[in-house]
Amino acid sequence: MSVLLNKPKTMVDIYRLLPEGTPIEVIRNRFYMSPSPNFNHFEVAKSIFKALDAFAEENNAGTVCYAPVDVFLGDNNAVQPDVFFISKENQNLINADGVYGAPDIVVEVLLPKNKNADLVKKKAEYEKFGVKEYFIVEPSDKAVITYYLQGEKYIEKKSYWPAGKQTVEENIPLLAGAMVWPASFFWGRTIAKNLLW
Repeated sequence: MSVLLNKPKTMVDIYRLLPEGTPIEVIRNRFYMSPSPNFNHFEVAKSIFKALDAFAEENNAGTVCYAPVDVFLGDNNAVQPDVFFISKENQNLINADGVYGAPDIVVEVLLPKNKNADLVKKKAEYEKFGVKEYFIVEPSDKAVITYYLQGEKYIEKKSYWPAGKQTVEENIPLLAGAMVWPASFFWGRTIAKNLLW
């Protein structure tokens, strides 16, 4: 019989005791089950990761990660963003057991049964802890909601485009010198480089 030497004080402490791979996140000291992503979610998240990772690698800009990697925000949050970017200047946040602190960019791909977590709960924590750019991708209607941190508050910008069109451009300011078409998240276009704004 095993004995806990240190009694858990928070849900994050309990989270650390769970078997690896348990589909749970901790938001505001509460457990939230994460449903398994469907194949469309996987394809969209993969496309986003590949585009951002290729640019970050080519420009030595930082590290792009994808779930499941734990991101610890304070003592009461342990989340696993679908895709996130940590700039070269913030590599000290990366530890063997996860990331401690706010990534520079977070991308969440919505799941039909779990939208509230990304749209409300996680958004509030990302804003509070200083994630500079937060992208919410809605595969069902091919929309991207973008939030840019100004001071301590997010400024929202929402972009829609019809299926099959690739004409809407969206900046990711933190990756200087890059311009991303959010439609590439759905149709596999790569980042257009060397376009400044």
